[in-house]
Amino acid sequence: MRNNDEIVELMIGREITAQYPVKPRPRRVAPLLEIEQLRWENRLNGVSLSIGRGEIVGLGGLDGQGQKELLLALFGVMRGLSGTIRLEGKPIVLSSPAIAKAASHGIALIPEDRKTEGLMLPMSVTDNLVAACHDWISVGPFVDRERERSIVQEAIRRLAIRLGSPEQPVSTLSGGNQQKVVIARWLMTNPRIILLNDPTRGIDVGTKQEIYRPLRELADQDAAILFYSTDYDELIGCCDRVAVMYEGRIVRELAGEAITEQAIVASALAIGVYIVSSLWQ
Repeated sequence: MRNNDEIVELMIGREITAQYPVKPRPRRVAPLLEIEQLRWENRLNGVSLSIGRGEIVGLGGLDGQGQKELLLALFGVMRGLSGTIRLEGKPIVLSSPAIAKAASHGIALIPEDRKTEGLMLPMSVTDNLVAACHDWISVGPFVDRERERSIVQEAIRRLAIRLGSPEQPVSTLSGGNQQKVVIARWLMTNPRIILLNDPTRGIDVGTKQEIYRPLRELADQDAAILFYSTDYDELIGCCDRVAVMYEGRIVRELAGEAITEQAIVASALAIGVYIVSSLWQ
């Protein structure tokens, strides 16, 4: 009996692993971001997790188990948090997105809903791309247009954004290219920590590949990435570790060859792996 991966490979005519950049060999890394007993209302119930430099750590589990609240908490959106957040071993307080994305912390959040949370749809691609880095392209109150053109062209090249002109409204791009604009905008801030909230939902396979590549490149450059996805293949293919959440807490961490669909599903449903495996035979 063929397994799920073999069936998909037959359908698309190539190996699933070809979709994802090659992962580095497992290694011990010092934590860059540490979370201890993070709590918020009844949505986060004592979350503890560490992310090292150069790691892509996935958040798995059924949708609505606290993954999105955790990302928002780490971007300074939530009020009334308890617990401890450490950056390079030092406790920090993330009381607003402005503080989270400041150079001293360097945190970026890629939202799920590009149209309501990620983009200014009537504005141009250029305006959307530079929205998070005006300080870099301005001299006093004036924008350095040459610098602006340079970083916009680099962002378009890096994410392979398909468009007619950087001055066209971002609303005229395809959904996948709109999401690339959102991701490129935050990557232009050179973040140390990147939080991704299911960024490839509803995007075609080819566009997904063009998003995975720069993420792995950033990890190779020592960025720490926390990646929530509802796509289990994506977690398996992209992540060095996967933390599975259930009812607002992390119930299991998987690493290396232990990151399998059966293990993620079993943890997400709070049942044994052998039960899931037997159901799929």
